[in-house]
Amino acid sequence: MTQNIIVLIIIVFAVVYSVYAVLKNIRKKDTSPCGDCNGCDVKKEILKNSKIPSKNPSTCGCTSK
Repeated sequence: MTQNIIVLIIIVFAVVYSVYAVLKNIRKKDTSPCGDCNGCDVKKEILKNSKIPSKNPSTCGCTSK
């Protein structure tokens, strides 16, 4: 009986987390190739070295081609 309860709790947590992850991805407004990354070293170097920072939020400076 105890094993069944533990398994049920694990399954409930897995389903809740899956729903949360799907909703988070659906609501994501950022369409940059970096996704929800806070910033990578490549992006920081490009912004540091560029004279005019890019105002386009869809480009983060990462090379993803």
